[in-house]
Amino acid sequence: MSNLGTRATRRSMIASTGAGGAALVLAACGTPTSSSQPQTQTQQAATIRVIARTGAEADMWPIRVPQLEQAHPNIKINLELIAGTDGGGVQVKTDTFLAAGEVLDIVHTHFSAAQPQRLYLNKSMRELDSFIAKDKVDLKQWYPQALEAGRVDGKVIALPFKGKMATVALHINQSLFEAGGVKLPDLNTTLNDLTDMAVKLTKPDGSQWGIVGFMPAGARNITGTFRRWNAELFDKDQKKATLDSSAASAAAAWYYDILHRRKAAMFTDDQNLFRQGKAAMLIHRDYNEKTTFFPAAQQQGFKYTATLIPKGPSGRRGGVWIPDGMQIGTASKAPDQAWTTLKWFTDYNTGLALGLQKSAGVSTTPGARPDVYNDPKFINHEIYPKVFQELDRDSNQLPENYQGSVPANYKIPEVDAVLTKAMTAVQKGEVEPTPSFMKNLNDEVQNILNMPR
Repeated sequence: MSNLGTRATRRSMIASTGAGGAALVLAACGTPTSSSQPQTQTQQAATIRVIARTGAEADMWPIRVPQLEQAHPNIKINLELIAGTDGGGVQVKTDTFLAAGEVLDIVHTHFSAAQPQRLYLNKSMRELDSFIAKDKVDLKQWYPQALEAGRVDGKVIALPFKGKMATVALHINQSLFEAGGVKLPDLNTTLNDLTDMAVKLTKPDGSQWGIVGFMPAGARNITGTFRRWNAELFDKDQKKATLDSSAASAAAAWYYDILHRRKAAMFTDDQNLFRQGKAAMLIHRDYNEKTTFFPAAQQQGFKYTATLIPKGPSGRRGGVWIPDGMQIGTASKAPDQAWTTLKWFTDYNTGLALGLQKSAGVSTTPGARPDVYNDPKFINHEIYPKVFQELDRDSNQLPENYQGSVPANYKIPEVDAVLTKAMTAVQKGEVEPTPSFMKNLNDEVQNILNMPR
């Protein structure tokens, strides 16, 4: 039996997942499914410590960990699940473990604050090219955007665990459109159309909003949304800020206009407003929001659907690829077994198990692989309507990468702090994003880009 959950008894920061946590431990003792393929073992026996987050992947671990241990009897998995949303908890705890000199074999890392790059540059995580070359791993298994996100100085430092195209989903309360006599948005809807729809479906007393969402503030979300106007946060080398462009000014002006002139959008508590049936459209989120929106729509009694966000004036829909990674710790005493484990948790079967999750509170974002997104089992999910699965898949064909949101010196937290302060002021109506405002903001960002890596 693997050591699933055992560390939780001696580390208070590692949270169980209630009934799901109990199921995790019990499932690890069960019989793996017939899909496991036992392999000839040439490696020494080893226990591999895997650090990941609790909650979002809770259905997958009880399936794939026992299957790994059956296929590779020389490997036992010590899985430590860390509480925290969006990778924040596991990022902090990973740093804590490393600072204490603890050995980490495999870590589920998150690109939101350049964590994989930072861990590699400080020599906590190792390159993977030597393993890839030895096993002749076909890197075309993964979406190129997800794979490229895990490179530093040309070296592969992380393989994609999961991933998706973000900021391009348009969630729709179909019932509010029908009640207002407004045609539903589709793939031919323009941004001007979207604004007009929002105005028509907003009630002056605040009981109903045409659009809800959040103000793009951090580097990732500004990149994903401003691309709709063909604007970029950085140049192609990621060393020069480009927010002083006319396209970036036009993007920021759209948000100011719909918030403060048209008064047809609310950027506070967007998810709850949509779940409560008080918003006709929700923007900036991804299709995985269906996991809470779909049951809420059933409970509230409104029709719920989705499409892609409209193209901007340049014909670009925007978007930014959001991958999660798996890395191997430099201090691992069993690197070959760790590599076997990493390959297992980034393969097709793990990716599909992620996409088929169905418990409350889990994510259905699958492995960052075309074979998973195109799998009929993913498309015909047991719970969620096919339209959401197909849109999730089709959005990955947008030619948008992750690197465009990452400064060359990886100073994402510093850049995010400057951007958030400025865009929050725009959201509050304290400033208008004039070209001079955007030039000043660009200069502040550039000062950060000029810092050494």
